[in-house]
Amino acid sequence: MSINGLILLIAPPAVGVIVGYACGGRLAGLRSIRLSALWLLWLAAAVQAMQYYVTPLRHPAMLVVVFGLVLWWLAVNLPAWPLAIRIAGVAITVGALANGLTIALNGRMPYDPTAAEAVGLRPDLTTPKNAPADDATRLTFLGDTIPVTPLNKVVSAGDVLIGAGTVALTALAMRRRRDQPDPIPQLITGGET
Repeated sequence: MSINGLILLIAPPAVGVIVGYACGGRLAGLRSIRLSALWLLWLAAAVQAMQYYVTPLRHPAMLVVVFGLVLWWLAVNLPAWPLAIRIAGVAITVGALANGLTIALNGRMPYDPTAAEAVGLRPDLTTPKNAPADDATRLTFLGDTIPVTPLNKVVSAGDVLIGAGTVALTALAMRRRRDQPDPIPQLITGGET
């Protein structure tokens, strides 16, 4: 994984922490969110990392495995989270589903050659994870079409949803306290739940 790829991976939670502090939150608030089955995220991260170093795992289908593990983790955890944090989790889920569907239909994540060239990448490069979009590409608009010039990367709308959802989830969780109830049911019922 390149340093720019690592920056894209670390940036959303880091920005979420900055936003969380700016809104009066604290890192201790993250402990108020119950997280189950963390092993699924560790397994997804391990599979993702192994794709860079283990040749047989460089098959594009492994990306579907990674997305599947993350979606499984979200399905286990989303119902227990407060509503605002669930909405952020849904944004992450929709982004992951958009990426996973695009990869499943095309065998790899398609990228816009013009966007790749705009950020200094080769517009005709096929890798184990990416291929240039052409007339046969399905759901091209969900592929990597958004140039991120400072990082020489091209990202997808799904990546943007995953990133924005991660920022929101982190910032919202930082604003919670362990003893704080979910305010939405109280607003609906007009009192205690």
